[in-house]
Amino acid sequence: MAEEILSEDDKKALKEMFDKNLKNPVEITVYLDEKNNKETSDFAKKIGELLMQINDKIKFEFLDAYDPKVEEEMKSKNLLIDKYGNRRGPIFVFKKYPGIIYYGLPSGEEFPIFLEDIIHVSNEHFDIDGATAKKLASINEPIDIYVFVTPTCPYCPYMTHHSHQFAMVKSNIRGIMIESYEFPEFAEKFKVYGVPHIAIINKDGNVLTEWEGAIGEMEIFANKIKESLEKASK
Repeated sequence: MAEEILSEDDKKALKEMFDKNLKNPVEITVYLDEKNNKETSDFAKKIGELLMQINDKIKFEFLDAYDPKVEEEMKSKNLLIDKYGNRRGPIFVFKKYPGIIYYGLPSGEEFPIFLEDIIHVSNEHFDIDGATAKKLASINEPIDIYVFVTPTCPYCPYMTHHSHQFAMVKSNIRGIMIESYEFPEFAEKFKVYGVPHIAIINKDGNVLTEWEGAIGEMEIFANKIKESLEKASK
C-alpha cells in the first residue's frame, strides 16, 4: 500500500510543506511499464497515489506505455521508446513543463528534488540568477541534458535541479534525470561508470559534450552547454 512508503511523521511534514507552498495545481504524467519493469512501475504509482492523498493540488495521471495510443504519444514527445533497452518506464513528465523529466523513480537523494520541482512548478518560480538566465537566453536550438544518477549519490541532485530549472526557463531545453540502475542499457550506452554523468544532446541525437561530476554553479553549467553548442556549429 502507498501508506507504507513514508512514516506518519514524514507524511505530516510533507502535508505542512505542501499546504504552505503550493499555489497552483501540478499535473504529472507517469508512463508505466508493467511488462518489463513492473516492480518499479508499481512503486511509481504508489508514490503518485500517496502525494495525491497528501495534497489535492498534486495530480498524477498513470498511463500504460504499451497502449497503442500512449505509445504514439510517447514517440511524439521523443521519450526514446526502445532506443536504449526495452524498458519504457516508469517515466515522469510534468505536464506544464514537459522538459522536466524523470526516467525511473525519483528516490533516495533525488526525492527532495522531485518535491522541489513540484513546488517550483506550482509557483512558477525559477531558481536562476540573472547571469545564468542571460546565457540560457542565447541557447535557441533544442537540447537534452541527460543526468545519470543513482539514489545514493549526494551530488547528483544538484545536476538534476539545475537541468530542471533550465527546462522551466527555456522550453527548448529538456532536463532528463536517468536512474542508472533502473535503465542499465541506457547507462551502458553512455559508458556511465560514475555519477553524476552528464551528456548534452542536440536535436539530431548527437552528443555535444559529456562529463562526470557535479557543477555547483548554474552559470558555469549553462556556459558549458553554450560552449558545446558553439563548438559544434563551427
